[in-house]
Amino acid sequence: MTSNDTDMRLRDSSNISIRELIREVDVRNTKGKKLSVLGINITKEFIPTVANTDGVDLRKYKIIHKSDFVFSGMQTGRDMCIRLGLYMDSMPALVSPAYSTFTVTNPVVLSEYLYLYFVRKEMDRYGAFISDSSVRANLDWSRFLDIKIPVPDIETQRHLVEVWKGLDAIKMDNEALASPLMNLCMSYLDRIKRDYPTIPIRELIQDFDARNINDETFPVFGLNRDKKFIPTVANLNGIDLRKYKVVQKGDFVFSGMQTGRDNCIRLGLYTNSIPALISPAYSTFTITNSDISPQYFYLYFLRKELDRYGAFISDSSVRANLDWSRFTEIHIPVPPLSIQQAIVDIYTCARESREIAVEAGELSKQACPALIRRGTCSIAS
Repeated sequence: MTSNDTDMRLRDSSNISIRELIREVDVRNTKGKKLSVLGINITKEFIPTVANTDGVDLRKYKIIHKSDFVFSGMQTGRDMCIRLGLYMDSMPALVSPAYSTFTVTNPVVLSEYLYLYFVRKEMDRYGAFISDSSVRANLDWSRFLDIKIPVPDIETQRHLVEVWKGLDAIKMDNEALASPLMNLCMSYLDRIKRDYPTIPIRELIQDFDARNINDETFPVFGLNRDKKFIPTVANLNGIDLRKYKVVQKGDFVFSGMQTGRDNCIRLGLYTNSIPALISPAYSTFTITNSDISPQYFYLYFLRKELDRYGAFISDSSVRANLDWSRFTEIHIPVPPLSIQQAIVDIYTCARESREIAVEAGELSKQACPALIRRGTCSIAS
C-alpha cells in the first residue's frame, strides 16, 4: 500500500458515522429481576428514576450492563441536550423501554472516547439543530446514528480518555470524602444539644444598623435558601443605595420572611474581606459572647431540623414570617470552644472537598472540547 493509499484511507475513516461504530441492544428484564431503575439527566449522568414505578411491569424494562450506552432523543431541541449516558457500574440496572440502548462494537473507537465526544456543549447544540420540528424537538434514533465523529488512533483516544478520567477521579474521590465528613459534622451538632447547656440567641449577639450613608459602590447581595450570599436579583435602577445596610467580614445577616412557607431560616455569615450592601429589609448582627464562635453559630443553622423549627414557630401570616424577637429566643447549645472548633474543622474539610469536586467537574467539562480538538488535530497530522 502506497503512502497516498494510506492517506486516503485515513481521510475516509477519520469521520465515521455512529451507526458504523455501535450495535443496538435490547435486553428485557423478562425474569423480573429486582434491579435499580435509572434515568439520565441533562448532564449525561445516571440518576435514580423519578418516575413512580408502583404497579409498573418492570419485566418490560431494559437491562443495561457495564459499558452499555443509553440514549434518549426526547426534548433534545427544547433542552439543548443530547441525553446520552455510558453505564460504568459493575451491577446491572434497569432503564425505561423508551430509551435506546447500544454498545460499541467497532474496535477503532473506545467507548469512553465516544462518550467524551458527546459531553461537549457543541454536540448538544448540534443535536438541537438536527432535531425534528415537533413541539419537544426530538432527535430521532436514525438521525442520531447518522452523526459522524472524528476517530483518531486508539493510542490517542486512550491518552485523551486517561486525562479526562483523571479529572473525573478527583471529582469522585472528593465527593466520596465530603459526604461522610458532612454527615459526621451534622451528627456532632445533633449530639451536643443533649450534652451541653443551651443559651438563647439574644444573649449571644448584638444587632446593628450600619447604613451606606456615604453612597459607597459596594456589591449588592441577597441570601438564598442555602444560606449563602448571592448577587441580588432585584432591579436597582432608581434605588437609593444610601438606605442599604453595609456588612463587613464576620457579620451575620438574617431574614425572617417566608420562613414557614419555605421551611428555611435565611441566615448567612459574611466572610468576604470587601464590604457589601444588603437590603434594609434584612436584620444584621454580630456575635458578642466570647463563649461561642461565629463559624460554629452559623453551622448550627445549617441543620434541617432548625429550619423546621423555625417554620414551626413562625407567625400565622400568609408568608409565615419568623419575627426577629422570636428568632432571638431560639436556644443554642454552647459546648467548649475546643469542641466548637473541632466541628468547624470537620465542616471546613467537607466543604473544601465538595468545592474541589465541583471545580474538578467544571474542569472536566471545559477540558472535553480541548481534548477532542487535540485528538482531531492528530488525525490531520
